[in-house]
Amino acid sequence: MTKQWKVNRRGLLRGGGALAAGAVVPWAAGAAAGGTTKLHILGSRAGPSVGGGQYQTSYAVTVGDALYMVDCGYGATEQLVRAGLRPQDLRDLFITHHHPDHNIELGTLIYFAWYAGLVKPLGIYGPPPVKAMTQSYLAALKPDIDIWLDDIGHPPLGPIDVTELSRPQDVMDDGTVKVTCTVVNHPPVVPALGYRFDTPDRSIAFSGDTTPVPAMVELARGADVLVHEAIYTDDNVTANRSGNGDARVDSGESGSAIAGDAQKLLDHVLGSHTKAEDAGRIAAEAGVKTLVLAHTVSLVPGVTDGMWIAAARKHFDGEVIYAHDLMVI
Repeated sequence: MTKQWKVNRRGLLRGGGALAAGAVVPWAAGAAAGGTTKLHILGSRAGPSVGGGQYQTSYAVTVGDALYMVDCGYGATEQLVRAGLRPQDLRDLFITHHHPDHNIELGTLIYFAWYAGLVKPLGIYGPPPVKAMTQSYLAALKPDIDIWLDDIGHPPLGPIDVTELSRPQDVMDDGTVKVTCTVVNHPPVVPALGYRFDTPDRSIAFSGDTTPVPAMVELARGADVLVHEAIYTDDNVTANRSGNGDARVDSGESGSAIAGDAQKLLDHVLGSHTKAEDAGRIAAEAGVKTLVLAHTVSLVPGVTDGMWIAAARKHFDGEVIYAHDLMVI
């Protein structure tokens, strides 16, 4: 008899393999963790839910003392510090798309980087309307920043240079890292971006949120590391609604809930994300060395790290890592 998985919004919004609450020590994974360029998984959780000891999507790339970030979901600033990194060392922030689990700490990150001593210029890159969003955050923060300037003589916030991106292009090259981007497919969000970082010793590509697209294969071509979002599902997944047609969502392990339509959410997840086995296929076609499965959502119960990795390995025989918060690769 075929088993049919009933999926409610609790299941849809819970990423797999949450790190135990209270863990604060970064841990290394993969043979490349000892190199000059390091990838830090600050948050690996998918969706706008909180709790359970796992934080929303955010990554740091360090090249020696140079610090760059990709996305800043909830918890990004806290996780940056837990990873042993300093917010005031941030050079550039790259946002893949405008969902809250990727951008909600934009203002928070700017504020605490400044408070910790950021005075040099900060670059922010992302799809429109990231410029208006940054201006709005700065307007909201201005009363408090002015108090610190007047009351204790805190150095003023340095220049913030915001660049909006909406097409494949070279993004920046500061002599330490060269960043390029492509447009991926994450309906209904348009545009959504993937990024590639090339440093003197490594290349790291980030898919952002997307369905499988040839553009991501081309962006990641020959990269050392591909960080790709992933969902785990099978043919027996259906939406599970409550009696009034809505579904209650327990966000992660926190017990908080929101109302919504489980079928619509299921349709969104299946129609705008990438199955783990397809992430493996993209990694194989791109010829990358290591695939990191991140921003993971399991639509079936009881999925282990090993099951995620096995799914990706159906098409990819390189190294596969299932991302956990504070992992260093």
